[in-house]
Amino acid sequence: MFRTGIAAMLLVAVALGNVAVGVTSAGSPRFLPDDPLMREVESQDAARVKPAEPAEGLASWRAAKAGTRAGRIGLAGDVNTVDGVPDSAWFTNRIGTRPMTPDEVRRGPDTGTPPMAPWTVVAGKSDGVTPGLRLQDSLGRIYFVKFDPPGFPELASGAEVVSTKLLYALGYWVPENYIVQVRREDLRRSPRAAFKGTDGRKRPMTDADIDFILQHAARSGDGSYRIVASLSVEGTPVGPFRYQGLRTDDPNDVVLHEDRRSLRALAVFAAWLNHVDTKAQNTLDSLVQAGDMRVVRHYLIDFGSTLGSAGTEPKDWRDGFEYAYEGRPAALSLLTFGAHTPIWRTLRYPGLPSIGRIEGRHFDPAAWKPTLPNPAFQRARADDTFWAAQRVMAFSDDAIRAAVDSGEYSDPAAARYLADVLIERRDAIGRAFLTRANPVSNPTIDGAGRLNFRNVALDAGVVEGSPMYRVRWSTFDNAADLAASMESWKTVRASSLVVPEPPAVTGPTEDRFLMVEISTVLAAFPEWQRPVRVFVRGRLGESWTVVGFERGTL
Repeated sequence: MFRTGIAAMLLVAVALGNVAVGVTSAGSPRFLPDDPLMREVESQDAARVKPAEPAEGLASWRAAKAGTRAGRIGLAGDVNTVDGVPDSAWFTNRIGTRPMTPDEVRRGPDTGTPPMAPWTVVAGKSDGVTPGLRLQDSLGRIYFVKFDPPGFPELASGAEVVSTKLLYALGYWVPENYIVQVRREDLRRSPRAAFKGTDGRKRPMTDADIDFILQHAARSGDGSYRIVASLSVEGTPVGPFRYQGLRTDDPNDVVLHEDRRSLRALAVFAAWLNHVDTKAQNTLDSLVQAGDMRVVRHYLIDFGSTLGSAGTEPKDWRDGFEYAYEGRPAALSLLTFGAHTPIWRTLRYPGLPSIGRIEGRHFDPAAWKPTLPNPAFQRARADDTFWAAQRVMAFSDDAIRAAVDSGEYSDPAAARYLADVLIERRDAIGRAFLTRANPVSNPTIDGAGRLNFRNVALDAGVVEGSPMYRVRWSTFDNAADLAASMESWKTVRASSLVVPEPPAVTGPTEDRFLMVEISTVLAAFPEWQRPVRVFVRGRLGESWTVVGFERGTL
């Protein structure tokens, strides 16, 4: 588990005045020489992990509900000492940590040559929500293939590819998904192909099975079929992951899934993309080679039910507004003799078959709901949603339009509408979550030795005004985990601070630590006065570096 400053969960207010106070009650040093960690190290061989299957549907929801822990929700377990999420088999820092060009966003996870015809059908299925095929292309690569539903060409395929590109940019492991046009004559059946029928049983596949699947797919005017070809992920699939608990056969799985910020924050990203189908069945664990051992990599998959698509048809009117099993709205309707009208019943959509039902004007990110309650989403704290909102707001309008462009919509009006909606929903996320906590973020030390920080709410344009900042510097005894104020609180306007010279210390190479508390003063947001804490470390004669950051949203 990470040295995340678990002690931060036990923060006590630093008393006013020049007295020594305990920042935490931990008995060991707060910061170790290699903090902050930027990579979660999988140090154990996971080769013994076995395939697993999750519970489905209502059973999965009930299990999650029964397993949800009560009591105060603590700091996420996968954050480092600077309130970041290190790169790992769960998550990779991309947009929001480094700039991404629109071309990078459009490309997403795609690393190689697009799939090439002719195709060999190696398997197929007619069960499940959507029929599909498993194909091998001319280069021998295996793809899982899905089709758009009749009457709604481009609906599911566009949603799948656009959401793939955005989730990749946000930091998740996702498959390479390509939009390809195929014809019936491009598909040749392998003599060893297997087929799973509507009864769930497997048998040898026939040409008639291929024709049956194509009969249930949208067909273009030229007789071709638009498909999403999803490249088989690296490694050996070992089943899905759950949004709570641990995978007990994975020795590297040491942080409860519901306490991973990368999964808590997915609540914000899922709301942005209207990804209501965030259940275990739409995840995949895969054993991949890492040096001389194997580790489990955790993928998000199957995005055909994102944005305005429900996979086989447009989203239901209430998707994103209510859980599938929710008694309160029904009770309100009953008690008011049908007079109670939920907002989703009043919405109007532009009637774009390739887009379905998604809008931004009435989008409330804090009230958004997936189809089934998600235990990780339910444990998201203000610091988790703040972290997520910074990444959503890092997408420029051009980057969003580039992601939508990857969906290859034939109707320019449809592409324009979807991009506008995603931009509108992005801005709603910034207003909802960047204002709930002190927006001071991203502290750095520049070449002149000054501490600089950003007010991300101002940067994102979700608030107006000219805030001031109240700051106070303290010395920090890392071994004893004690801070002693060096000065009284002072008010500044600039987001750049001179690092004061601390009292002399013994030993020419001993690490020195300082802590600065920063409150933001803006009348409209009194909650911003709760200070963030920045810890800097240096050696005599050397420059300071930021080693710790605490938002303090407990």
